[in-house]
Amino acid sequence: MTDQDALLTAVLLTHRNQVALAESVQLISRWFQQNGLPTMTEELQVHMEQVVSNSLHINQLLEELE
Repeated sequence: MTDQDALLTAVLLTHRNQVALAESVQLISRWFQQNGLPTMTEELQVHMEQVVSNSLHINQLLEELE
C-alpha cells in the first residue's frame, strides 16, 4: 500500500465516521424531542449541522481525489 493509498483510506474512514456520528446525533436528538427535551434537541442541532457540513466537504474532497 502506497502512502497515497493509506492517506485516502484514512480519509475515507474518517468520512464514514462523520456519517455514523451524524446518524447517532440525529437518533439522540430524536429521542430527546420525543421525551420532552426540546432545548437539548436545539443545542444538538448546531453540532449536527457542523458534522453534516464537514461530512459533505470530506465527501467532495474524496470525489476529487478519486
